[in-house]
Amino acid sequence: LLIMTSTSISISLLAIAIMLVALGYSSSHERTTQQQLQDQVAELQRQMNQLASSSATGSDIIIPHQETQDRQLQSSTTCTCDTPSGFTYASDFGVIGDSHADDTAALQSAIDSASANDSGGIVVLPKGTFRIFEPLIIPAGVTLQGQGYGDSPLAISFDAGASTIAYCGTDYAVKLAGHAAGLRDLAVYDWPYGTDCETIQAAGGVLVEADGSLVESVIVSNIFIYYFLGGPALSLVAKNSGGVPFGNYQNVRIRHAKRGISLKADETSFVNSNSFLAGGMSGGGFEVGVIAEGPGACNDNKFYGMFIEPPDSSWTHVYVEGSKTNIKLHDVRLEATSKSLDRPIVIIDDSSYGNVMNGILGHTHIQANLNRNPGIDLMSQKSVGMDPAPKNLYWNSAFKGYIAEDRMMPGFSLVGTNAAISILEDPDEMLFPDHNVIDVDYLNYGGAFKLMADITPKSPAHDFVTFGVYARSSVPGSITGAMRYTSGSIISSASHSGGGEWEFIGMTALYDKSAPYFYFSITGDVQLTAPTFIYGQTPAIPGASLMSSSGARMSGTLTMGVTTVYPPPDSTPYYWKIPKNSGNIFVIDTQGNPSRTIIRLNHRTADRFPRGTVATLMFEEAGTRVKHNAYIKLKNNADFVSGPNTSITLMAGGSASWIEVSRNE
Repeated sequence: LLIMTSTSISISLLAIAIMLVALGYSSSHERTTQQQLQDQVAELQRQMNQLASSSATGSDIIIPHQETQDRQLQSSTTCTCDTPSGFTYASDFGVIGDSHADDTAALQSAIDSASANDSGGIVVLPKGTFRIFEPLIIPAGVTLQGQGYGDSPLAISFDAGASTIAYCGTDYAVKLAGHAAGLRDLAVYDWPYGTDCETIQAAGGVLVEADGSLVESVIVSNIFIYYFLGGPALSLVAKNSGGVPFGNYQNVRIRHAKRGISLKADETSFVNSNSFLAGGMSGGGFEVGVIAEGPGACNDNKFYGMFIEPPDSSWTHVYVEGSKTNIKLHDVRLEATSKSLDRPIVIIDDSSYGNVMNGILGHTHIQANLNRNPGIDLMSQKSVGMDPAPKNLYWNSAFKGYIAEDRMMPGFSLVGTNAAISILEDPDEMLFPDHNVIDVDYLNYGGAFKLMADITPKSPAHDFVTFGVYARSSVPGSITGAMRYTSGSIISSASHSGGGEWEFIGMTALYDKSAPYFYFSITGDVQLTAPTFIYGQTPAIPGASLMSSSGARMSGTLTMGVTTVYPPPDSTPYYWKIPKNSGNIFVIDTQGNPSRTIIRLNHRTADRFPRGTVATLMFEEAGTRVKHNAYIKLKNNADFVSGPNTSITLMAGGSASWIEVSRNE
């Protein structure tokens, strides 16, 4: 790189500093003309070229590397287009900002100048209250930037150096109408003062609308939207095949509005993947804080760290409606100090699913189908979120007990004869412990071979299902998951890549409750293990499920705890105690004296087993008697007398009583 002496560096820096002062800090009412700017830039370039030329003979020079020279050559051939520089200053276009003058035309002229590329794309609004009677239209690539919204987040501060758009009209005050349009550092006010404004109510504050077009990447930052009691403070609307995606809305503060933030898409349009960061809403007049409506795709709009805390709302604080509509509230604070406890603070229409909500729920409750929305984790004294039970309903998910000659796999139906099935029992082939791998040799005729559960338990409480299987194959598309969707049509998952590695093939979706149908469609050689099936929208849980309180079926080995029981003390020789929580099989050690009698088992309240507990007493020696009585009721009222290696099985009655189940004498 070119190294110059400290003197030459100082000269060049001084020249640059002087030019910066001339270019950027002159009075807004004494702007340098375009020709003057061009002349100054040319002079600065001439001086820099001269400096570089004179330095070429100095002793402080290092010859550039070839790579650096190449970059310099490329740079010298780039565009030197005649483009505007600096900001667009609204004051140059005659705005007054005294809250009385009509600044509509002047302010819109400044915006139009920036849009026409006659000046910089950021329109700088000085401090003041700028009264307008028509909506400001901010087109693509233009940002209207003020000096902040003052020193209060609760009301407009007219004497705090703020920039305020004071709208007096029946439309929206500001409309963002193109890609990357922006609004920041100012207040927007539905102006209530003056005889010409006090009876007029705006339709809304700020509108981002895509009518038959795409309006994306809008940026709204540090905005105070105040007193729009006739409509939404902030609206994102798409219609006639329009779309409003990927916007960024930071620190939008809303105070007193009919609706806080409104998201709406018609059947042909979408409003999605917009992000709202911090900010929030409070005050009175609200019918709803945040509302998201279809029927179009109005989803994946995310709210981070926002507060929604009007004392009350005539509808609710958050309302979501439409089968293609959902929102995601992360670390959001919801409060309604004046709302009746029987009225929900969140309402989600039954058609909506996939909503995510977490944070603080300060009052009342949520009205929603939580099985369709397991991502709702807001909890309070009035309501609680809900997750699906993590129970694998494929009871033979370990693929145990295959009978090759009958072509039968317990728990599954093998639909079709166009595949040969075998079991890989080698532990080295297992992906999960004790889970067999089945090898499916597809025979290339008769369409797809289907693997499905022999019986699928119904669960009307759930709208979603999640299922899948681990698969390994070298054949692309060898296996997919398939199911009957809620509409009645068959849908399928992604298929195997054919890369020869284990891949989880699965899906989660709304299912047809009237005729549930789930299967794996196989059209190529594949190895399978650890299938999983769960009702609810939840990540899959491959591997065998534990037994639950609702019951269990097992294909593997059941191992039970075994413990040794010793005789009671001599003071109570007939009152035996078997330890709780130590298993279900008890080996009776008579300590060399088998001529003993058992009349009571666990007679003390603290030692009793729950009703239905099954306990087996194992005897290695002959001669021990279990006596039939009111506390141990035996078959045919007959005592049990042990022989060598015999047993008796009893069931706890829930108090101090037991009843015989079976005996092995």
